[in-house]
Amino acid sequence: MNTLKNIWVINDDGINAAGIAKLAEHALHFGEVTVIAPESQCSAMSQRLTLDHPIYLTEVPFQVKGVKKAYSVNGTPADCILSALDSGLLVPPDIVFSGINDGTNVGVDILYSGTVGAAMQALVYGIPAMAFSIDREAQDFSLVDEQMDDLIRDLLGKEIAYNELWNVNFPRSTPQEFAGIAYDRIPDNQFHARNIAPAAENTDLEAVANGYISIGKLKNMIL
Repeated sequence: MNTLKNIWVINDDGINAAGIAKLAEHALHFGEVTVIAPESQCSAMSQRLTLDHPIYLTEVPFQVKGVKKAYSVNGTPADCILSALDSGLLVPPDIVFSGINDGTNVGVDILYSGTVGAAMQALVYGIPAMAFSIDREAQDFSLVDEQMDDLIRDLLGKEIAYNELWNVNFPRSTPQEFAGIAYDRIPDNQFHARNIAPAAENTDLEAVANGYISIGKLKNMIL
């Protein structure tokens, strides 16, 4: 495993969110980490870009020791990618990790997700990306701590198209309740928060509802 990867960690919950700290912590096991995140909560912004005011990167302290640098951005998750690439301050990353989102990004929710939107913005520039989310009712990150490193290592070794990203969703399960990893999940056709029908078979929503980590590919159809 190459331990020299240049990794950018991004989210939509803001620079001070617990999820981005946890993702940065695990990303450090795979390479050099720079954190770039919105200065405030930016959920449900999809791939929105800011057009009505200038976007700035501001270097800030970060809560995880070992992170090379951290920047807050006065814009959206997608702005984080665009502004960081345009700034000239940073070397473009080998990969972008987006998350860990507070709440799963499954089914129709994916269309609105700022976490997925940041990862999709990375694809626009030819940068591989993974999006990570966890059920909002999870008590802690214990399942993430148990599974994340092996999961990232596994996905880094798998082939994926240039216009696809990995979408990973952790269930609310504790390590003791964890059912396993469900690969090749497709998005269910309903909102996770509003689902009134049983999740369809082989979908992301079915997987997380039954205690599995859901892993699927999301495609940018424009690229």
